[in-house]
Amino acid sequence: MSCEAGKKGGLIPRWIWTIFIFLPLGMMAYWFLRWFFLPSYRRTASVEIQAPRSRVVKAPVKRDDFQLIKGIGPKTAGVFYQAGIFTFEQLALMDEEKISALLQKHKLPGGKTASWQNQAALAAADDWEGLD
Repeated sequence: MSCEAGKKGGLIPRWIWTIFIFLPLGMMAYWFLRWFFLPSYRRTASVEIQAPRSRVVKAPVKRDDFQLIKGIGPKTAGVFYQAGIFTFEQLALMDEEKISALLQKHKLPGGKTASWQNQAALAAADDWEGLD
């Protein structure tokens, strides 16, 4: 009688290797790779983080009357108000290109934007005599 190894599968049958060794290792590898390649927001637990919130900047309650500037009518003033420009100071600090683009977007003529900025700067400084 000779003892030949491997002829009948050895001491541990193949189904035991499959069920008790390879299946758990495969499941662990699957869960690890799934966790590793998930986005970070899906990996973290759902914990509420207390982060400081920035205060919402409210629009000024008092709107300056842009019609005091020569060349600005009610439609142009309304466009500025819709765009979030409420004060003379805001109008004076805007770029000419942005003002022109805003007026073109609403199909309004805007050839005197540089003079509007100068007049708005004078009005923001309360220099009404210089504005006249």
